[in-house]
Amino acid sequence: MSWRLEVAVPIPAHSALGDTLGYASAVPLAAGTLVRVPLGRREVLGVVMSASRHEEEGIGIDLKPIGGALEGLSPLDEAWRDLVAFAARYYQRALGEVALAALPPQLRELTAVQLARRRKRHAAAEPLAEPTDAMNLIALSAEQAGAL
Repeated sequence: MSWRLEVAVPIPAHSALGDTLGYASAVPLAAGTLVRVPLGRREVLGVVMSASRHEEEGIGIDLKPIGGALEGLSPLDEAWRDLVAFAARYYQRALGEVALAALPPQLRELTAVQLARRRKRHAAAEPLAEPTDAMNLIALSAEQAGAL
């Protein structure tokens, strides 16, 4: 069983492609997940807007598979997606164009491998904090201790 993902990609509003493009995925992805998808001869970042089961027989449409999901990043929430959809309608721009413009620039060029490498490097550089009791950090006056 494969899944059909409706993905918002950065395409001009005047192109006759619509707001989202359909792609195939072996696993269901939550709406708001960032994915790398093929678009022409290049691979671009897109935002999953919806996912549904894809029945393969009888349709006659071959969907391209996604290039990969950016694992480790939480999906963009529904409020963010609604705001981007409103801004796209208001400014008469393509949904993917507005959605990708709202993301940090470095994230737009990031692949799943690069993201995993950065997360690993960040985790290694970050020292583990020792658990401390907040009550022992600062000596409380008698009045403060009585209030607690």
